[in-house]
Amino acid sequence: MKKEVIILFNTAILLCFNVVYADESIEDSSPAEEVIYLDDMVIEADTENLTVSPQNSISADDIAKKQSQVSDTAKLLEDTAGMSFQAGGGVSSIPIIRGLNDTRVKIEVNGMTVNSICPNHMNPALASIDRSNIGSIVILKGITPVRMGGDSIAGTISVQSAKPKFAEAGEDFLLNGKLSSFYRSNGDAFGGSVGLGIANEFARLDYTGSDTQSKNYQDGNGTVIKSTNYENINQAFALSFNYDDQLLEIKGGQQHIPYQGFPTARMDLTNNDSLFGNIHYNGLFDWGNVDSLLFLEHTSHTMDYLPDRDATIFMPMETRGKNYGYKLQFELPSDEDDNIFHFGSEFHGSVINDYWPATSTVPSMMGPNEFINLNDATRNRFGVYAEWEKSWTDTWKTMLGFRYDRTWMNTGDVQGYNNITSNYLLTDYEQALAFNALDHERNFNAFDISMLVQYTPNDWSYYTLGYARKNRAPSVQELYPWSISPMPMTMIGWFGDGNGYVGNIDLKMETAHNIGFTANFSDSADSADEQVWNLEISPFFSYVENYIDADLCQECRKQPGNGYYYLTFENYDAYLWGVDITGEMNLFESPTYGEFSTNTIMSYVRGNRSDGDNLYNMMPFNFTWGVNHKLGGWQSAFNMQFVDTKNEVQEVRNELETSSYILLNFKTSFQWAFVTVDFGVDNILDHQYYYPLSGVYIGDQSAMTLSSSEPKTQNLPGQGRSVYVGVTLEY
Repeated sequence: MKKEVIILFNTAILLCFNVVYADESIEDSSPAEEVIYLDDMVIEADTENLTVSPQNSISADDIAKKQSQVSDTAKLLEDTAGMSFQAGGGVSSIPIIRGLNDTRVKIEVNGMTVNSICPNHMNPALASIDRSNIGSIVILKGITPVRMGGDSIAGTISVQSAKPKFAEAGEDFLLNGKLSSFYRSNGDAFGGSVGLGIANEFARLDYTGSDTQSKNYQDGNGTVIKSTNYENINQAFALSFNYDDQLLEIKGGQQHIPYQGFPTARMDLTNNDSLFGNIHYNGLFDWGNVDSLLFLEHTSHTMDYLPDRDATIFMPMETRGKNYGYKLQFELPSDEDDNIFHFGSEFHGSVINDYWPATSTVPSMMGPNEFINLNDATRNRFGVYAEWEKSWTDTWKTMLGFRYDRTWMNTGDVQGYNNITSNYLLTDYEQALAFNALDHERNFNAFDISMLVQYTPNDWSYYTLGYARKNRAPSVQELYPWSISPMPMTMIGWFGDGNGYVGNIDLKMETAHNIGFTANFSDSADSADEQVWNLEISPFFSYVENYIDADLCQECRKQPGNGYYYLTFENYDAYLWGVDITGEMNLFESPTYGEFSTNTIMSYVRGNRSDGDNLYNMMPFNFTWGVNHKLGGWQSAFNMQFVDTKNEVQEVRNELETSSYILLNFKTSFQWAFVTVDFGVDNILDHQYYYPLSGVYIGDQSAMTLSSSEPKTQNLPGQGRSVYVGVTLEY
């Protein structure tokens, strides 16, 4: 801890130094990738520097309209090729990039790295910010620049709040705001948000708040799906200063989730409170640009059974955790911007205490001791990197980056619910003694490389080819859970498979070798707004050494025999490959009837591990085809979603197959002056379907062990028809 404090203290001093001595005008320091500004409803891409591959062009207008359609921030990304989602609670889906999920994806929220502290990953990073408070989203897949990577092998998702806007010179003050409200018929979901800001030429104060809640939804057959209800309350503020060529932002916020059902987990979320704060500085000097961030986040998390499960006994589980760190990046242009050098460092630390209060005062299955699953489990990572972008000619551009990360982890002693011993089986008391006798400290050294070349032979096509060596150290939840008793194992697992898990303290670091190619074709228009058609094809391949997957627990007493398994984490080599395709075309345009266009998104991914088994949660072939219309302030869209049969399933987890399906959806919006009205219908035909990555449906069960669970037979059904309406007032 002393080392982390010194690092953070030095960074704070550097932040202050930058504020005092910055002496050039502020310029945007964002890297050369596509950025989506939801509030301004425009897409900006830096075309002067290297275009990072692969990436997709996403309509900011469409994403903004999803605020009435979805409450889950992760679902804002569902129209991106290569993106899929593991179902969680109503606001807690886990994003998957090209078959690689969860902690393999680096997620930043306002620059902060926020790891889930829950043993069931009920508070993933994207759930920490409400969709109404998002100003930009960056998605990088596979070949990620080293300055935006580190401790991840799939890619990066970066979410930022809206950029501060200041009054013009000579203007007294700027006052703006936004009020939104929505209702969705399925689950009687409703909510609202407010955003207020006041600024002069040099300072700005912003406030955002939102409240979203829903009852249990119904599937296509009209059956109520239990443990799908939730409520999510968010508040945030930002104080920004823009003076004498400097930008300083101070942000803070609070999230309160009083309840959230998890239909594919053994437990529900019964309370989640988190607080965050960060200080961000950006400025331009004579020699280049500097960007720095200091952050702290704390979460208090509680799990138990919600009433839907009709539990006859309580099973309280408490988790406390925090994330903290800094980021420091320098950008040095040279040779009239033909060369751009990036170098910097970052630190991310986290600590987790996971303990389960006793429910009995006498020796029993849940007493009289407090069960300690993780005791001050720490995971700290320090990284440095250097990156070079070079524009050789108008035709050839390259990127080369190197990165080093050191991750060090540890945890304290643990204990079971009681001190009972046995001559016939290994009790929790004896397991805890054995675990406490081990050396818990683990260290990992990672060396990343990213290389990319872009060839633009003409004004209607470009091609990119890249290679990246990426690494990820194991998570705390993969290393340190220690009990092989049925009840504790049943309560651990974030995969939606209903199985139970125990950690493996001897896991190795994952090392991925990613190869990606992108071919982009379009008509030769000067800008994306003027393009008549566009087609992008992106095949990819990944070889992952020491991929962390599951295997049968050989030390466990016995397997349940009802389709569920007690599993442990093991390293295997793995292979993933596939292709993403996106296309769009303008069909017709007239002053009378407006503009008509069509678009499609296709994705396919497969994954195997070295022993011949399939990888878990591989999204089958899927595509979306849509027709869009725009006339003045009126915009409408109709789309069809097709998802193929999932029959390449993982044997060791007894992953269930799913059937193919087609969903039809419609949405429309009208903007007049400062008012926007949204209306839509999802799953128009009220079709019964099962999303391939949702997992098993156990939201109506309260089994304390896998043996007492009902047999594994049903996946989680998707939502039936839902009609939604939203109204936004903006000034």
